[in-house]
Amino acid sequence: MRRYTRVVIIVGAAAVTAGMLPRIASSRDEMRELRVVAREMTFYVEGQDAPNPTLRFKAGERVRLVFRNADRGMSHDFVVPGWKVRTELLEGAGETSVTFRVPGPGSQPYTCSPHAAMMRGTIEIE
Repeated sequence: MRRYTRVVIIVGAAAVTAGMLPRIASSRDEMRELRVVAREMTFYVEGQDAPNPTLRFKAGERVRLVFRNADRGMSHDFVVPGWKVRTELLEGAGETSVTFRVPGPGSQPYTCSPHAAMMRGTIEIE
């Protein structure tokens, strides 16, 4: 009887685990979209008013960063030098995106390469 009970427990645990694998795999591959706007020589998260905000991500998270240049006549990009993440340089109004996976915990600066003295912020990784 004990052997039967063990087999039932093992088969039940395997079934539960197998049922959860697609959910675990899909949650790891889900992509978060973040929209960042360059406006008046400053970065903003779309829909928020904080200038050059601290961006918060989780380690291992997949991110699609959509970058929009709202400064007509100015060239801007979004760069995370330590991760070698960079959007294309937009010369005037336009939009582009870059996709990346967030590395381990810590912090990292982000900048606009032509205006790094004014357009800069921090990324915090949990």
